[in-house]
Amino acid sequence: MKTWILNALALAAAVCVGPIAAQAQTLLTDVTIVDVENGTLDQGQSVLIRDGAIAQVGAGLTPTDGVDVVDGDGGFLIPGLWDSHVHIFSSPDEPDTALPLYLLHGITGIRDMGALWPIADQKELQNRIAMGEVLGPRLILAGAWVDASPGSWPGMFLADNPTQAQAVVDQIAQEDWAAVKSYSMLDEATYLALAEAATARGLPLVGHIPEQVALGTAITAGQAGMEHFGRILMACSTEEKQMLDDLRQAMAAELSRIFEIMGARNGIILRTWDEMTCADILSRMVAANMHVSPTLVVADFYIGNWPAADAPRMQMIPAGVRQAWGKPDFRLAAMTDELRALAQDSIALDRRTFAMAHAAGVPILASSDASFANPYLFHGFSLLDELDIYVGAGLTPQEALLTAIVAPPRFFGLDDQDGTIAQGRRADLVLLDANPLDGLATLRKPQMVIAAGHVLDRAALDSIESALLERGQ
Repeated sequence: MKTWILNALALAAAVCVGPIAAQAQTLLTDVTIVDVENGTLDQGQSVLIRDGAIAQVGAGLTPTDGVDVVDGDGGFLIPGLWDSHVHIFSSPDEPDTALPLYLLHGITGIRDMGALWPIADQKELQNRIAMGEVLGPRLILAGAWVDASPGSWPGMFLADNPTQAQAVVDQIAQEDWAAVKSYSMLDEATYLALAEAATARGLPLVGHIPEQVALGTAITAGQAGMEHFGRILMACSTEEKQMLDDLRQAMAAELSRIFEIMGARNGIILRTWDEMTCADILSRMVAANMHVSPTLVVADFYIGNWPAADAPRMQMIPAGVRQAWGKPDFRLAAMTDELRALAQDSIALDRRTFAMAHAAGVPILASSDASFANPYLFHGFSLLDELDIYVGAGLTPQEALLTAIVAPPRFFGLDDQDGTIAQGRRADLVLLDANPLDGLATLRKPQMVIAAGHVLDRAALDSIESALLERGQ
């Protein structure tokens, strides 16, 4: 394969979030195009890229003057991956590491679901990526999270009653967020007002199903996407209503019991999970087209499935972040002996229910919850771990790829991306040395990543990786 390396300025951009050089037209030749949706291969194809988009696809395309020719050497070409639930703004310099890590793993699109940066600063980075001034994955800002006072994280929108919910949605619309994100502590009346206001403003409601709200209520309210998978298991329990009532009573009178009540849910769900109840709620989700971002990989943090200190993924993040991850964590502190004893059974039930949801037709958005604020959830790496979990739960490699390539851009309503390689589509592409329909291991070391027409061959990717390793020391 022809070596095609970006100049030093562009390479620095990938690890330092700085300016990048403009790309010429590129003709990528001799590739096998993988149709992820239909599971077919089309060998001996060429792809002409111009101005960040696919200008032409076909066999035997010939270059014209001013076109850089890149030999694909028979490799397998797929659209770029998406991670539909990340947090890249949880610290001042996080994008400097996060953006190149996503590109290293063939992830050319991300949806940020909640930030500690002001929206103006998030938009500035989003625009610089879109304008080609910064090399990084396409960025969707959907982190307008709304919670009850005092808020679960700093910087949240707060709403304690329906009137405040309406006002918050008005502000979210004025700030031009991509969605409204509900969070855990909203009461039902405020949540329903939030859903109604989002619909009126033409904004999708995504996020957590609040702890006092039944999943069925969220479906009826029109929530378009739910983050994380645990509330589905709760809705598969014959005791969902009782668990909700217990928490509502505690919220009203015994706040000190909230974590005790929530901590007891795993045991109740294991005892009362019911297949018919589960099938019913899943069918309702399918009928409502409610998308789910499962973030199943998060369980690894709670069971201590952490990488060794010298693992490359650890060495590629800043030393200060590694040190913070090694300190006591409030989430682990909340783990009781009962929760630890039930962990493996709970994870097994997660996987079983996830397989049921997929088989029922619940649309899945591959997602990791990667963030410097979430220990041992890694930008880039953890999305591929998540896809491996899907395959381990029974999905085929093709079905897993659909959740990361086809489903996200269609859910986000993007005009120039739909998970296919075709004329007019954005040139977010990944070249692999093996057929990903046969197994996902090939995703771990792409031969080339193209982000909005900017080409990073394997030598350039290796240079970025080396720079991250050196900077992480």
